[in-house]
Amino acid sequence: MDDDGINDGPFKLHVNMEIRDDEVVADWSGTDDQTDGPINATFGVTSSATWNAVLQLYDGEGEMPVNAGSYEPIHVIAPPGTIANVDYPKPEVGGNTETHPRMVDTIYRAMSEPLPNKVAAADGSTCMNFLFGGEHPDTGEPYVNYHLEGMGWGGRPYGDGNDSVIVVNGNCRNTPVEVFETRYPWLTEKYELRQDSGGPGEYRGGLGIERVIESRAPQITVSALFDRMKNAPWGLKGGQKGGKSSIEVQPRGDDEFQSFVDAFGTDSPSKFADVKVGSGDRIRIRSPGGGGYGDPTDRDIEKVREDVMEGFVSAESAREDYGVGDDEMDEEIAIENPGK
Repeated sequence: MDDDGINDGPFKLHVNMEIRDDEVVADWSGTDDQTDGPINATFGVTSSATWNAVLQLYDGEGEMPVNAGSYEPIHVIAPPGTIANVDYPKPEVGGNTETHPRMVDTIYRAMSEPLPNKVAAADGSTCMNFLFGGEHPDTGEPYVNYHLEGMGWGGRPYGDGNDSVIVVNGNCRNTPVEVFETRYPWLTEKYELRQDSGGPGEYRGGLGIERVIESRAPQITVSALFDRMKNAPWGLKGGQKGGKSSIEVQPRGDDEFQSFVDAFGTDSPSKFADVKVGSGDRIRIRSPGGGGYGDPTDRDIEKVREDVMEGFVSAESAREDYGVGDDEMDEEIAIENPGK
């Protein structure tokens, strides 16, 4: 993981998966010691992440009901005092949103060789927690919101990854822009899928999103808990990495977006709290894409063309990553995407 909001990383998650006849043992020994910032997981979170991953990999064609008994064969070892089993008084709230999905990805990576046709490439594995609150300038009423973003899921052995979906342990819906603007003093300038954010592969990683919002209040207090800004989602079987995440601010009157470290002196570019932005300040959120699966040059040319037509993949990426030259592109692409 990138950092813990206080200390720079990376911080390592490590699992050893062992199949013993009728049981599965997931040993998280080797995971880094617990951190000062809130990315630690409780034993309950680590157990849930382990069950999440193993049950998703299970292929019994409906023979095993998912009930209390299905958890019995799955055993978890997580040494106390580590990121996988935090001891009081170290913080742990981010273990639910950021560390759980990374643990699922860690098990997927461990099982990618013994189960080569069942494991997908890494997804974005971050909830992109964006929190804000204040007093609404139109009503004088206080408001607060805990916002999550979708990100790309990894390419699979049989298809592309899903676009802009919440993490594997999430149950949160997307907030419509109309609701976002009605309830809170933000103007949404952009909300779209991120071109080239999905890792190139025979099966492309799913796309993340880009959101740009402008403050319409004299003051909004914002906080963030993101990951995947430094360590991109990995690909499998020759697939390439997905795009990284980011959160940046463009203060009113400035020409460029910049990190919150540069603008406000936060310790981390991805994890900070209690930052005040004002009227006219703009925030840009970019969520990560999923990793690609398989050699990109094995991707069907028609699929590459379609991706370029839809704006999911740039013509430059089609040439450099997929090996599809300009002479292989339809005239429609040049017409629909001038200058790309």
